[in-house]
Amino acid sequence: MTALEDEVYSALAGYLDGMPVGFPPSEERLEILRILFKPEEARLAARLPYQDRPLPEIAANLGISGDELQATLESMVSKGTVYRGVKDGVAVYRLLPSLMGLRETAFWAGRDSVEQRRLADLWQSYFRKAWGREIADRELPLVRVVPLEEDIDERAEILPYETAKELLEQASFRAVSLCACRAMASYAGGGCEHERENCFHLGAFGRYLAEQGMGREVSLEEAVHKLEEAHEAGLVFLTDNFQGEVASLCCCCPCCCIFLRGQLELRFENSVSTSSYLARVDREACVGCGECEERCPVGAASLDEHELARVDRRLCLGCGVCVPNCTGGAITLRRREEATLVPTRDEFEASNRRK
Repeated sequence: MTALEDEVYSALAGYLDGMPVGFPPSEERLEILRILFKPEEARLAARLPYQDRPLPEIAANLGISGDELQATLESMVSKGTVYRGVKDGVAVYRLLPSLMGLRETAFWAGRDSVEQRRLADLWQSYFRKAWGREIADRELPLVRVVPLEEDIDERAEILPYETAKELLEQASFRAVSLCACRAMASYAGGGCEHERENCFHLGAFGRYLAEQGMGREVSLEEAVHKLEEAHEAGLVFLTDNFQGEVASLCCCCPCCCIFLRGQLELRFENSVSTSSYLARVDREACVGCGECEERCPVGAASLDEHELARVDRRLCLGCGVCVPNCTGGAITLRRREEATLVPTRDEFEASNRRK
């Protein structure tokens, strides 16, 4: 690697670090970029927009012919470093960020190689040293918990963006990919046995991934079935922390998920925004089976001195993982006294905009 190439990758790293979800300094980040980008791609990437822009506009800004630029961009699209979508009938492109982009695309596709396994090691190390703080220690969490509607007390008010199935129903397009977090953990020598094909991508982003072989289109019925299976397995549903159509709906385990690990392993309390619900125990119905204690991903449920279930309200995510296997049917989700506020997309983007 020449000194000039080092400068190219350093420039790209700095550009990525200026995005809403950054790419902070650490010894791993340049090696990650060297695997993901050829030198000429890295040089171009550092000049690409990180918001959707049509090809002619990008070409004019860069002083490059449209045909030459498109050929390079399409190659990067297929690799998962550049996003391509369609707006008003016109193709648009943007550089993908570190989160929901550069870290995940190849793992969503299920690629396995010596290079991919090296990437898994690098991302895992980078998470522990620097990047985990970037995604988890935020004033407004990037993700929020959403339960299944059937776990919620029938008397509770439910808003349309507050449950997982509703997000799938609202989506204009649905794709499912392999879970990048579980794939990465496995390649790095860890991981778990949970099902991997249950990472959902919705709308335009889901269409992009399906077109590039990084996921496949699924019907609403199949998506809901996979969601219910994941719920039975004890996985937590996380989605983008704003109202309206979201880009992703993930089925997460505490051992592999970067956001749950951000809370449990790195101890950042604001890594995940809770749902607007809280697990409540009917102590008369509780039989003390301990299923809730075993299944709770954050240790919020336990048995007290009377061998009856109790829930620590400070820790409860409101995910509903404890509900379906409760032997006595004693647990339901009820609306929190102070409901968790879900920002609009504009509020979310304003909060995460680089100062």
